[in-house]
Amino acid sequence: MLMSEQDKMRLREKLLDQRQEIFEQYQRFEFDLQALGERDIEMEDEAQKADEISLLDQLVERDMDKLEEIDLALFRIAAGNYGTCESCLKPISLERLEALPASRLCRMCARKYDEKLKKLPRAWEIITRAELPDEYKNLGNKELQMVILENIRNDGRIDLNELEIYCRSGVVYLEGGVPNENERQILIRLLSDVMGLASIIDHLKIRELMWGQEDLSPAGETAVLGTGEYSAYNIDKISDDVIESEEKEILYDFPDRPPAEKE
Repeated sequence: MLMSEQDKMRLREKLLDQRQEIFEQYQRFEFDLQALGERDIEMEDEAQKADEISLLDQLVERDMDKLEEIDLALFRIAAGNYGTCESCLKPISLERLEALPASRLCRMCARKYDEKLKKLPRAWEIITRAELPDEYKNLGNKELQMVILENIRNDGRIDLNELEIYCRSGVVYLEGGVPNENERQILIRLLSDVMGLASIIDHLKIRELMWGQEDLSPAGETAVLGTGEYSAYNIDKISDDVIESEEKEILYDFPDRPPAEKE
């Protein structure tokens, strides 16, 4: 069964949700650690804090791999080759992608890899393989960012109000949001087809989808991130730090307490 555009949109939202869940999990751990730090520490509290830090360390290594796999899937959706098995080059079944949207192998090849204890290349290596077009090769990250923004402004079809763009090692990260799916696709085509940029990781939220979800949410079930007890945390900051650690090929060390709120 061929994957439709609607299928890709739905799976892309699943990938973004999984990414968000990983960051929120760390935020909850950090909040618990901060709460322990603010109390008069007793022996059992110290033991609890040590246990939580140990668990956090274990999660970091596992979930850093997950974040890279999610980014690779988003990269492939933007490139138009999502859902192809890396081993046999045949389509991965929609059923498998529904269960494992970041899957890189079809069911049969995954079984063969498990039996032979074979490993796929690191996701980050694949994302950074493509070279920049010659006209951009000598540009720094900030310079490339400015050129991209200039092209978007000149195009005039994309709302820049909530769009954020970051560049690292030739990889373009799309953050924030755009009003609708049509503008997201225009942006992807502008970057890939017009500018020739091959490494695009698309973390964009579609505002019309988010508004629809909010309308369907029961009263009182809005997300607490960015408000109340979680106001000290910033997912974008954590995401930015994770991207930087991927670039340097080092394990990101999540802090044992969140940054203080700005006045």
